[in-house]
Amino acid sequence: MSFHHPSDREIRARIENVKDKQYRMMYKYQYETVGRISEVAGKYMPTRDDHVIIDVEGEEFVLFIVKTAKRRGRLRPCARPLNTRYDPWAKEVMEYMESEDEHPFLLHPNVKTSKTYAMSAAKKMFNGLMWPMIDYTKTSERGYTEDMVKTNRYGDDGYEEFLVVFPDGMRSWTKSKDVVKFSVKVEERWKPCTSHVIRKRATLTLANDYLFDGFSLAYIGGWTLSSQQDGTPQALKHYMFMDLRESNVAMPQLEKQARRYAKLLLVDYDVFRGDSR
Repeated sequence: MSFHHPSDREIRARIENVKDKQYRMMYKYQYETVGRISEVAGKYMPTRDDHVIIDVEGEEFVLFIVKTAKRRGRLRPCARPLNTRYDPWAKEVMEYMESEDEHPFLLHPNVKTSKTYAMSAAKKMFNGLMWPMIDYTKTSERGYTEDMVKTNRYGDDGYEEFLVVFPDGMRSWTKSKDVVKFSVKVEERWKPCTSHVIRKRATLTLANDYLFDGFSLAYIGGWTLSSQQDGTPQALKHYMFMDLRESNVAMPQLEKQARRYAKLLLVDYDVFRGDSR
């Protein structure tokens, strides 16, 4: 196992070494679009025509139009320069998509199975590579029986609560008549790299090597910025992140969003050679 933060070059090398062309191009597309695996080989996968060519400061870009998985398929613009001087993969990914069937990265007729295949293959591709995970708190549940209830009360919200005492001494109030919910802290740790590391690595590279700000990262990655993060009024963000799934103004808006960050990508790839940490 390699306990270090994998560089951009390491992740790219693993992808380049995938022998199956469809899988190799699929992971390249995931990197180029800062995508989730369901946006590549699952429910929100692209069609062969989900891209257009745009011009930014005299350079041609491919604008991949991605359906954002965690935002009910809302479209987002993922622009990459076609000149291999700036981006080694964008042109070949676009040309591969255009040469394939309706869904270039469909690995199985059942989209859930297709996603599973992509996730499983990624684990093999990244064999031996680890990714650092920060600590976090998760909610867990524990079932209980009626004899564990010691007393009850009515909370400020008017709902009945039960004090449950487990045989091991754990005590907790709950409104549920079946389970007790409690928080568990998960410590910092290293985990084997999965397909989601492609999205994480691509994001770090955009932030560290291309100097993407919060809005630019949000546009290309499909995140929603928090008002607490940058002080932008929530009402303004409502208009900046419109639902573009059905709108007839989708393409002009997507192109405007892409232009916010596209010129930042016009940096010779060999300048930093993907060594970002």
